[in-house]
Amino acid sequence: MKRRELLGVALATVGLIVGCGKEEASAPSGSPAPSGTGEAPAAPAATGGALTQADLDAVAKSEKPRKLALIVKTRNNPFFDPMIKAAEAEAKALGVELEVQSPAQETDKERQFALVQDVTARGVEAILVTPADSKGIVPALKQAQEKGILVINLDNRVDPDVAKSAGLELAAYVGADNLEGGRLAGQSMAEALSSGGKVAVLEGIRGTDNAEARKRGFTEAVAGKLDIVASDTAEWDTQRAYAKFQSMLAAHPEIQGLFCANDKMAVGALKAIDEAGKGGKITVVGYDNIPDVQPHLKNGKLAATIEQHPDLMGKYGVRAAVGILNGSVERGKEFLVPLEAIRGTK
Repeated sequence: MKRRELLGVALATVGLIVGCGKEEASAPSGSPAPSGTGEAPAAPAATGGALTQADLDAVAKSEKPRKLALIVKTRNNPFFDPMIKAAEAEAKALGVELEVQSPAQETDKERQFALVQDVTARGVEAILVTPADSKGIVPALKQAQEKGILVINLDNRVDPDVAKSAGLELAAYVGADNLEGGRLAGQSMAEALSSGGKVAVLEGIRGTDNAEARKRGFTEAVAGKLDIVASDTAEWDTQRAYAKFQSMLAAHPEIQGLFCANDKMAVGALKAIDEAGKGGKITVVGYDNIPDVQPHLKNGKLAATIEQHPDLMGKYGVRAAVGILNGSVERGKEFLVPLEAIRGTK
């Protein structure tokens, strides 16, 4: 499935429901919602309001050498591949140097902390970071800020309360509305189980902004329609999800639906479902639209997944950094990429 190009100004919290390659519904908002609107927690980067796609597309090639660093959670999750590739391509187009670093494992918060300290010591001008730990990463980012380094928050939001307490002022946030993404997942599940039913949730790392927002959005969307009988964290991991859902099925054989807060967990859960002889009998909704789940979308074992365009996060994260460094983009704003619910063929 080809990624759609954004048209006009940025589309925040877009709900394009796609089935078999055909649009079923859309709800464009025209521009990213300012921080503090709706029920999602306000990001510390967004006090200045929203950036539009036009703002970022207008960023010119840098007139002098710049050194940027992109630190993602891990390269082992294919979600980050398009983010990295798009960021590298945009850095080249804008004439700046981009270094990419990551821990080996998504749960290695300490290693990511150390990587931030390392690039800070080497004197980059901007750090783009997808936090593995929304709270724990703050001291390292504050150290970078004290050295005059811009901090651009991508994807998973830095915890706004901890950032405020530490005096961390993010230069920008570029990512998706995870609360809305959770709602899209819940809507997809409710539509698939239109007669009602009992469902379970495999959560991401508890306490991280994106994991909590996705769970909350899903819960809100299915309230009064479906009964959540089990919820546990598998920490974004395939093998943990496989083991956790085996246990969930043993305790709740009546489960009819499962929301996995990322697709890596969905892959593990689908294996557990197949081994239990329930392949195709449990409605599974994932999140991220990674390559590994495309066969499951085609064979109908995955009912839907949420696409959040990590390539656009990488592209516009770099553009935000260069624009702020060059003085053409205002600090303290956010840019939200569109979301899509990608439906399976069944």
